[in-house]
Amino acid sequence: MTRAFRLYLAGQLPSVVCSWAQVVAVTVVTLRLDAALLGWVVAVQFLPSLLLGPYFGVVADRHDRRVLLLAAEAGLGLVAAGYALASFTGGLTLPVLFVLAAAWGVLNALDTPARRALIPALMPNAPARSAALSGVVLLTGMTTGSALGGWLTATSGPGWVFAVNASSFAADVAILYLLGRLVSGSPSVPRAPRQVRDGIRYVIETPGLRAPIVALAVIGTFAITFQVSIPLLITDTFDAGAGRVGEAFAAVSGGSLAGAVWVAVRPPQRSIAAPAAAALATCCAVVAVAPTFIAALGCLALVGASWSVYLTATIAVLQGADPRYLGRVMSLFAVLLIGSTPVGGPVAGVLASALDPRAPFVLAAVAAAAGWLLLSGSRDRASAVADGGVSVKR
Repeated sequence: MTRAFRLYLAGQLPSVVCSWAQVVAVTVVTLRLDAALLGWVVAVQFLPSLLLGPYFGVVADRHDRRVLLLAAEAGLGLVAAGYALASFTGGLTLPVLFVLAAAWGVLNALDTPARRALIPALMPNAPARSAALSGVVLLTGMTTGSALGGWLTATSGPGWVFAVNASSFAADVAILYLLGRLVSGSPSVPRAPRQVRDGIRYVIETPGLRAPIVALAVIGTFAITFQVSIPLLITDTFDAGAGRVGEAFAAVSGGSLAGAVWVAVRPPQRSIAAPAAAALATCCAVVAVAPTFIAALGCLALVGASWSVYLTATIAVLQGADPRYLGRVMSLFAVLLIGSTPVGGPVAGVLASALDPRAPFVLAAVAAAAGWLLLSGSRDRASAVADGGVSVKR
């Protein structure tokens, strides 16, 4: 691991932990103000990534990605400070909440492609390991941050969660500033018309990128519907309560973390996206026929592990794209990953209602198997070289 990447992770971990604590605090505040609007608050935070993601991918290719990320992190810190100030002064009303949520969403839409495109420069020639380590930090932060947010909100109030999160960005901004001495500047693509379209065409015309992107669209839409499919399976099929649903989500999260750690410790010498998709299909099929809650719990842990390995492998392949297009490639990745949820969730709900709560997992198995076929059938798919590096030919 390079010194630059170690510094990057050191700044990321506290920021991710505190950001997920803020997610809990925002949820609690929204439920207190008007529970019916929680879905809209979530939508406002994710909508900018769908609408602005492709354009911000172009921005990440035109400008220094480290500087863009530094600006985005500083902005997110200011938004968190705004949450804290409004909370402490009693001014965190619904309109203010929506404005701050929208600002957070816009900055996060810039942060994602800049971050994903910067990582290969911090740890060259090892995309599988860097993607896995980033995943470990994210999953650890999600788990720890959710617990911290729940505890701090209950004991001290949401204002302190927002204040702690605002302060966590200071270290991240300082480290990103220091990284300027360790990494060279990003390739600056000159401004030109139709650059969003050029990025999409580049992915379509590059078989080593096209197959992973299409597979991600299929798997992300129809297989990764956990927020809908898991609660319905646990409560309807096994007649269990909310506590059991929490255990099922914990099993998926634990499996995901284990999968990311495995890739980080033993990075594969070749891309393993196709085998991981096959494993995901198998595990989802087994969940669909699990006879007991305990059996389903164990299988869900394996679903989380295979999904984590598949996603890490896909990121590693995509980060091997031409650096001039990397911001646009990673913005497309983010749009597909986020944008698939509003489609796949309702489909899973309709299937569970019309057929059986196990039906969404059958569909998930079929979707993952389709992804495996797409990846296996790509003659020019990206493959890893030294320590998990990838080579993408156009």
